[in-house]
Amino acid sequence: MTTALVLLAQGAEEIESISAIDILRRGGIETTIATFNQDSLQVKCAHGTIISADTFLEKITTEFDVVVVPGGYDGSINCGASELVKNLLQKQFAAKKLIAAICAAPGFVLAKHGILSKDIKATGYPGTHQDIPNYEPNGVVVDKEHLVITGKGPAYAQDFAFAIVEFLQGADIAKQVKDGMLVNL
Repeated sequence: MTTALVLLAQGAEEIESISAIDILRRGGIETTIATFNQDSLQVKCAHGTIISADTFLEKITTEFDVVVVPGGYDGSINCGASELVKNLLQKQFAAKKLIAAICAAPGFVLAKHGILSKDIKATGYPGTHQDIPNYEPNGVVVDKEHLVITGKGPAYAQDFAFAIVEFLQGADIAKQVKDGMLVNL
């Protein structure tokens, strides 16, 4: 079974979080939501939506095929300040497993934690792109060689999630999910 871990920090962007969780699950990817809040599995997102995580990040002991970092300014700042997130991402990168981040997360999280370099193509939210060493202005950037997928922001949340599904499950599964969601009509 293909697996995903979606990191959910206080202040995460709702649409980026929910789109990834929903589309990955529709694509047959076993998806776990983890938070590194110390006191609750309930996470208040950027626009007030409360999402319940499945577990605390510190309890994660297994590896995942992809680690997904939703954006949102505060959520990205919180992930960027977390040693747990840093250690997880560096371990994922060293294991040559997929990492995906969207919005402010590529610049404020991946770059800050040493994942992005001048060799890795990435995109991110305008105003955060100065932290991305090899910035591309596209909505979604898939760097297959370095196993990094990045998205520009909320308008690209579905495209970002579909890129992850296609990368892990193949184009046919991604198309089936899109068709089921009426994306191609």
